[in-house]
Amino acid sequence: MSLQLAKPEHEVLYQDLCALCNKHKDLPALELLAVAANMLGKLIALQDQRKVTPAQAMEIVARNLEHGNKTILEELQKSKGTA
Repeated sequence: MSLQLAKPEHEVLYQDLCALCNKHKDLPALELLAVAANMLGKLIALQDQRKVTPAQAMEIVARNLEHGNKTILEELQKSKGTA
């Protein structure tokens, strides 16, 4: 399974999810992570098991977690922050 470029509709969904997270920015980050993980678990369970095995679903999750983490770390390194 290879990493694929996001489609335009994926970016729209991503931006919507970011806006929703920003709406709830008063929640502690760890709680936001817990809610997102719960949702992700439910999305995995809802996959059509005739088309996607649990291992395939987890591989997609792992690859996208890694990609998202790498992307944000690169962005943070470019930004001028205060220490």
